[in-house]
Amino acid sequence: MKKTLLFAGLAISSVMYAQNAPGLTILDTRNTNDLPAAYSHIVKAEFKLRDVVGVPGKGNYSGMLTIAPWFDNSGNKRHQLNFNDGGIFYRNGLSTDPQWGTWSKLLLQSSEGKVRIGSNDPDTTSAALLRVYDQNDVMMEVTNSYGTFQIAKSACNGCYGGLPGDTVLRNLGSSHNIIIAQPNDNNDGKTFVGFQDATRGIWIKFLNNGIAKFDGKIQAKEIEVKANVWADYVFKKDYQLKSLEEVEQHIAEKGHLPNIPSAAEVIENGINVAEMNTKFLEKIEELTLYSIEQNKQLKSQTVQLLQVQEENKALKLQIEEINKKIQKL
Repeated sequence: MKKTLLFAGLAISSVMYAQNAPGLTILDTRNTNDLPAAYSHIVKAEFKLRDVVGVPGKGNYSGMLTIAPWFDNSGNKRHQLNFNDGGIFYRNGLSTDPQWGTWSKLLLQSSEGKVRIGSNDPDTTSAALLRVYDQNDVMMEVTNSYGTFQIAKSACNGCYGGLPGDTVLRNLGSSHNIIIAQPNDNNDGKTFVGFQDATRGIWIKFLNNGIAKFDGKIQAKEIEVKANVWADYVFKKDYQLKSLEEVEQHIAEKGHLPNIPSAAEVIENGINVAEMNTKFLEKIEELTLYSIEQNKQLKSQTVQLLQVQEENKALKLQIEEINKKIQKL
């Protein structure tokens, strides 16, 4: 819109003065800052002290172009462009306004196709096509009627919830969700959202088939894993519990417990945490059944031992009685 006003103003001035003069005359009104009411039915070019008209930018002097298409508010606002060493600035106002509106800078594309926002940027060689600079906090916003999404660079402890130098993404409004969406919905695992650094490359991948891959250690206070099956099937009456002799034979032949992957398989394929926890519990529950059976056998043997002890005690008494009778003879 602001670029359009600039080109419109230049076009109007060219049409009005093309037949009467070689160019638009610049009036030296450097020490005045006329109100909007001072302009009516006119395109006017003026030489101004930059501080007098209060325009941002650089340098002492500036050129100013004013377009006042109509004589009152029915023709909408008057428009002013100011050209100085810091860029091109724009403001407007109605004819009845007691002062002009605030100056705003027009964004211009350089010959390299680059656009910069912000003043006093120390980096003059940035390769960025769009660069936003501020000496303190920097923030960009994308907004609609539902809320505002902010991209910010923190300049203090707690600024935007971060530390100095942190980049913060923040969503304000009716929802605080931030969603990174993948356009590929084929569920084929060919596209992903990744995080990488210059040393390890991509070390986290969230694939479009519901799989996440982490090339590193995960530290967490709590992890919840959903399982489709649990090992309580061991306690069902139809479960075929192997004998300890069969388990011993399997270990001797395979080098690992039944229904547990070998070391080579784990090294090559990794493990499914939920599945492996189920297998571990299966072994624990099998051990529990073995322990229960052994406990039953131990109790039975204990009863038998007590019976033998009682029998031995009775036999001992009988022997003692026989010995007494023999001694009397």
